[in-house]
Amino acid sequence: QRQSFIWLLFYLRKDKHPEPNAMVIKVFIWGMLIGPIAIVLELFVKWLLEPMDLRNFFDSLSVQNWTFLFNIVVTAPVVEEFLKYKIVKEKVLKSPEFDEPLDAMLYLIIAALGFAAIENLILIFQQPFQPFRSVLSLAALRFLSATLVHALASGMLGYWLARSLREPQKKTKMLVKGLDLAIFFHSSYNYLCWLLYSKINTAAFLAPLLMIAALIILMAIAVSFNFSVLKKFHSVCRICKIKS
Repeated sequence: QRQSFIWLLFYLRKDKHPEPNAMVIKVFIWGMLIGPIAIVLELFVKWLLEPMDLRNFFDSLSVQNWTFLFNIVVTAPVVEEFLKYKIVKEKVLKSPEFDEPLDAMLYLIIAALGFAAIENLILIFQQPFQPFRSVLSLAALRFLSATLVHALASGMLGYWLARSLREPQKKTKMLVKGLDLAIFFHSSYNYLCWLLYSKINTAAFLAPLLMIAALIILMAIAVSFNFSVLKKFHSVCRICKIKS
């Protein structure tokens, strides 16, 4: 969970008007709570794609299985980004604490980091007999990539959510654009990770590794630019009226 807390502190410092600690904690916890929901939905989709005896169900979660690839490239990004958006839509947008455009990005990032925290715990607990060095390497890798990608993808969606509140006549179009971008980058990252894992013992592993690095840098630049744009927007008395 430390990875999520470190990125959380990093992004909270970008807000000149700090959010209440109680609200930050609530959204972070809500983000954690959607983790099991996402897993159940993703497994359900996999079951629909490939009906099987329940005794063999979890044995089929192999990187060589086509439904596994579909799950991580299509199902997981769609389900996870949508659930993170729903948390902010239902729990934040109607709150008086939501009072400026930047909050849309911040709270989506907070929800994403909560989700990433529980995802990290689940993955680490799946390796109870692995050497401590391997577990530490996994945690470091997820800090530098997966946890950050969750935050950046949701940050992109948060930018378009803020824009949609300021321009209600384009609300649906902007929300769809934000979800599409979040899902696209999340999906691209998952696919490149699968490609990297499939080539990890060959000389060809370097190409997907470099592409992952380039993807994260591109996402980070985009989110940083989006932050700078929203900081120029006026404070959200106007958004409060639009919400009501």
